[in-house]
Amino acid sequence: MQLKLFPLKIAIALTAAVSILSPATVTAEDNDQAIDMSQLTCEEFLDMGRTEKVMSMVWYSGWAAETKGDFFFTPDRGAMSERKDSLESACENNQQDLVMNQLQS
Repeated sequence: MQLKLFPLKIAIALTAAVSILSPATVTAEDNDQAIDMSQLTCEEFLDMGRTEKVMSMVWYSGWAAETKGDFFFTPDRGAMSERKDSLESACENNQQDLVMNQLQS
């Protein structure tokens, strides 16, 4: 009986080792770094993936709402996507500028 379980134990151990050492694990850890949104440049914003850009837009929307005293958020994907596209266009022309400056202008 012990001999039949041995290949199963090896398979489980190899699966665990591969999952621990896989590139996906390294990538997930790399994405957990903090971003100083007040110092984010347009160039850095443009280099982000789509998800990170949208998440940044949500953060900026919250920041802007707080400065205006407006605490309502409507999760409108279309509007958020338009804001992201608009910011990308503005940043393409001002890559060294801060994203915060582009949002306030």
